[in-house]
Amino acid sequence: MKSNRLRKYVFYFAVCSLLSASAAPIDQAKRYYRDGQYNKALKELRVLAKRTPRDGTVNYYLGATLLALGHNNEAVAPLEKAVDRGVTDASRLLALNALEQYRADDAADYLATWEEKLKKNKKDIPEQFNELNRRAISLRNMLERVEKIEILDTITVDKIDFFSAIRLSAGAGSILPPESIRSMGAGTPGAALSTAYLPQSRNRIIWSETDTAGVYELYGADILDNGDIEMIQPLGQHLGQGGDARFPFLMADGITLYFANNGENSLGGYDIFMTRQNEEGEFLSPQNMGMPYNSTANDYLLAIDESAELGWLVSDRNAPEGKVTIYVFSPSHVRRNVEAGDDNLLSLARLDDISLTRNPETDYKSLLHERMPAEIKTDTDGNVAIMLDLGNGKIYTSLNDFHSNAARAEMIKLLAAQLELDKHIAAEEKMRETYRSRPGESLAGRILESERQTDAMRKKIQTLRNRAVRLETKR
Repeated sequence: MKSNRLRKYVFYFAVCSLLSASAAPIDQAKRYYRDGQYNKALKELRVLAKRTPRDGTVNYYLGATLLALGHNNEAVAPLEKAVDRGVTDASRLLALNALEQYRADDAADYLATWEEKLKKNKKDIPEQFNELNRRAISLRNMLERVEKIEILDTITVDKIDFFSAIRLSAGAGSILPPESIRSMGAGTPGAALSTAYLPQSRNRIIWSETDTAGVYELYGADILDNGDIEMIQPLGQHLGQGGDARFPFLMADGITLYFANNGENSLGGYDIFMTRQNEEGEFLSPQNMGMPYNSTANDYLLAIDESAELGWLVSDRNAPEGKVTIYVFSPSHVRRNVEAGDDNLLSLARLDDISLTRNPETDYKSLLHERMPAEIKTDTDGNVAIMLDLGNGKIYTSLNDFHSNAARAEMIKLLAAQLELDKHIAAEEKMRETYRSRPGESLAGRILESERQTDAMRKKIQTLRNRAVRLETKR
């Protein structure tokens, strides 16, 4: 009797030891995963998956870890095994993964499975289910109307100051850092990833700052001659659509506004939206720009420079952590969509292979050089170099010499106008060279018109110079 009892105890402790030994590794892997130590978690989970290939928990954490490390395709198999073994949340991760990869139909199927399992287990449907379902529907709708655009170049830069890499012609205005609006007495302190927009007229500015609830909202204000701002007004809470509205860009027509928000109609993160001002000066309900302008990542800013025939799209899709990709593209006056049956539809929507957007017969390096506005020159310290005689014995050689914000703004406008004039004169000289070899009435008329434009541009530069001097010396 005693011997039988002893055998039972030995068997009991052996089983407990075995269970303890098998439980410890998954617990350790879970801790690694929850602490963000994904590589360590992956090492543990791969061993466990070989030992217990049908274990639902092991497969769930293996799939989740692979997703966290960016191995999206590899994550599908273990997560589907986890679904088969009754792990409800695995369907949610599969749906998220499908959305990231633009597989709208797969996402819908995984969501249906998730909902079915939740109901079977008599659990409430979480709000995230409704959000993911909305995103799947939006993704499917967007993929039906992917605009075909031509990418001239891509630039990868630090996210925090991407605005400095965007070169606009004078007529397109300026994209400024948040410090510019804070120096005028507005804006939100600490909002590092933000921009303000200043049109060519320099008499108004648009920016984003937090409201009383901490939500980013777009604001506009008039700029006085002394550089101060007045008539600060929100552009409308509806622009955020329940989220943050940021990164504004106003077209040259003065009524078409592009901006980003992460509200209820966003595909994921920030999306680019467009709105227009009506006759009463109110901005209408914003419209999502669709693909390829938007993605499941963050799409921050869209700027279209009509004069240079260049568009600038800033996104953190296809970019390393802390970086963004700036897509420089050729804007079209007429929208052309990718055909529904195109084998490259998903790639064109994601912009992950810009060669698919290009014409193989086009020299894009030359085209970009021809269209790109000239860059304002700086000295060895990075300061913009100028030469402005104030007429009182002082000569300014840097923008840092200015004390008046308004005068500095006029000087920046002057520099941009001078660059435009230089480019215009170079094009005019090419026309003269062509005319000397092949005279013609049509070209002669274009040269005369160009000369009139040159005179007007020179007068404008002189006016800007006089205004900058006046504003700086009247302090």
